[in-house]
Amino acid sequence: MGVPALPPKDRRQIGNSADDSTARPASTLDAVDRRLLELLQTEGRITLSELGRRVNLSPAAVGERVRRLESDGTVTGYTAQVDPTRLGYTLQAFVRIAPHTRMTVKHLRSRELLHRPEILEVHHVIGEDCWIFKLAARDTTHLEELIDLLSTLGRTTTSLLLSSPLPPPPPPPLAATTGGPLRARAGNRPSKASGQRLGPPLSGSSLSRDLCRLSRQ
Repeated sequence: MGVPALPPKDRRQIGNSADDSTARPASTLDAVDRRLLELLQTEGRITLSELGRRVNLSPAAVGERVRRLESDGTVTGYTAQVDPTRLGYTLQAFVRIAPHTRMTVKHLRSRELLHRPEILEVHHVIGEDCWIFKLAARDTTHLEELIDLLSTLGRTTTSLLLSSPLPPPPPPPLAATTGGPLRARAGNRPSKASGQRLGPPLSGSSLSRDLCRLSRQ
């Protein structure tokens, strides 16, 4: 349908969007830029002075680099992570939608739903279901109301979120020469004591088959 995924709501935008044609490719980011991006993603409230100390630059030099990353669309915004349960939302769910014919997120009925505060994320995907909504609800009655509203867009399949043992990590900047991640996440590093080895990378098709097999168990 050609509709891009929508980012989480209420993200404060800075400068150009990340998909703007003026955004710099990863190959133009040097080692200092990559380190700054890593720090900004994991410690959003870090000061320019501390950033400078971490990368061995003056606060003025670091500030100029950060402003350049903001203005060219590499850094798209800063946000606070809030626990939904503290706001009264005790349930979260993913709702997959196979939309009715000619129904897209540009449709008037869809746009009205997108502005509801309970809709946290909307993604346009390839597969049997075209959309994935992430919802927050007070209770099962509230969740049922939201599902009823979404069912006007198409056939729905709902998965209740029980827990998130692995919070979404910030993506590591890609290496300029190989196109791969600059380094592996610490949690995925094999233990020398155990002799564990990393297997070959999964292709997209094999990963999809594995996920489908797990979902049926």
